[in-house]
Amino acid sequence: MLGGGGAAGAYEIGVLKYIEENSIKIDGVFGVSAGALNGAGFVMGKLNEVEELWKSIDDKDVYDLNTKDHQDKLNPFILDPSPLYEFLKNIISEELILNSNYDFGILTFNITDFKPLFIKKEEMKGKMLDYIFASASYPLFGTIEIEGKKYTDGGVFSNTYPALLADRYGYDKVIAVFPVIDLPTDWVIYSILKTKKNIIIIRPSDSVPFPLNFSPSYSEKLIEMGYNDAKNKLKIQYFEPKNETIKKTPLEE
Repeated sequence: MLGGGGAAGAYEIGVLKYIEENSIKIDGVFGVSAGALNGAGFVMGKLNEVEELWKSIDDKDVYDLNTKDHQDKLNPFILDPSPLYEFLKNIISEELILNSNYDFGILTFNITDFKPLFIKKEEMKGKMLDYIFASASYPLFGTIEIEGKKYTDGGVFSNTYPALLADRYGYDKVIAVFPVIDLPTDWVIYSILKTKKNIIIIRPSDSVPFPLNFSPSYSEKLIEMGYNDAKNKLKIQYFEPKNETIKKTPLEE
């Protein structure tokens, strides 16, 4: 399970790199906010490409201040996320995600009905890009309209909630990566997750940037930190005293 955190989301790329390089078997990825984007990259088999994007991304690649000139589907609030929408359009492949052997799901928030929505890849067919964008749309970015309803960042509800869903879907183990935990809901769920023996939690060993402070230098440091933190946490879980493949281990933004 991959949580949110805006610019701090680069941390998850390091964790995913360690998992991929060490052939730790997983069956699905659930994500919220930045985790939805990173999870999509992993499921598509484009982790290297997403890493390079993080290493080159700057504020101007994510948002601008002109809220009057924007994508038709978007309803900007304080910042216009049209650059982020175009950014995702260039890398998200609905076909690759639907045909992947991995489960994939994201958490977004339905503003119209005022409730969180967890949706899996089969239900996103035809609207994959829009739902992933919705999950990653920071609250200051406003909303995106999908089939007559408005959606925003799933992190406004919780950056940790999808880990509970992964557990309830019956996976043997859950690797939960939380770059940022800030809402009261996050902390309550986090406390519950810590009591579960089948959930491995990975969190930053050092400070992370403000969610809207995107920069290549921050991203490189976060990716390295994520890789090292994953190594320290997962080496014990998976490689000591023996290397074994675990069935049904989801990663969840």
